[in-house]
Amino acid sequence: MSCVPVRGCRIGEGRPKVILPIVERTEAAILEKAAAFSTLCADCVEWRVDLFEAAADPGAVVRCLAKLRVLLREKLLLVTLRTKEEGGSIPVSHEGYLRFLRTVLDTDCADLIDIEFFTAGTDLPALVQDAHTAGVKVVCSSHDFHKTPPKAEMVSRMVAMQQAGADLPKLAVMPQSRTDVLELLTATAEMTDHHPETPVITMSMGALGAVSRLCGEAFGSAMTFANPGTASAPGQVGLDVVNAVLDSLRLS
Repeated sequence: MSCVPVRGCRIGEGRPKVILPIVERTEAAILEKAAAFSTLCADCVEWRVDLFEAAADPGAVVRCLAKLRVLLREKLLLVTLRTKEEGGSIPVSHEGYLRFLRTVLDTDCADLIDIEFFTAGTDLPALVQDAHTAGVKVVCSSHDFHKTPPKAEMVSRMVAMQQAGADLPKLAVMPQSRTDVLELLTATAEMTDHHPETPVITMSMGALGAVSRLCGEAFGSAMTFANPGTASAPGQVGLDVVNAVLDSLRLS
């Protein structure tokens, strides 16, 4: 499997990288959380901008982002505006979504940016190119909070993300049965074994899928989200547990 070098951190090589989400609403609370996260055993922090009370104000977003960059020091910063259609908290027009992405890229503060596969649509290759020109890696994401698609569909979707130039295809799905969790893990393994051009990030959500967040390395998932106190998605496991299990299951 290929790895993605980001600021001295090689995603897709060795132990899966741990991501902590910032989901607070006010700038003060966001920055307080970032300062706390900067000392924790995790590789990356995701700022969920859609949960920020001033998400619609580009100036406020840029100011907060600049302060986050300083506080997080050497930790990777992933910037995400999750749309309502994919589990976020605010509706965003297509044009507004594109403006947000370009605003973030202009700041030179993000290491990684989340671009939703379906929201970006035909603009995805151009957006990926814009991100790469800005020196930012792309996590191309797709979320299904209702079901787990068939394995062939999940693999096809992640391959399409690769073909658009994404650095890290990401897939999060909701299981309705134990077999669904296995379906997600099988799709992850197929991507790793047969489409190794990029690392992938995958997870089965909810309590039933929590095991996928812990055993991802064995199947090929390069990153996992941990719950540092407040979860950003159903099924996130506590940071201490994630680190202990990843160390115990370490393949290399």
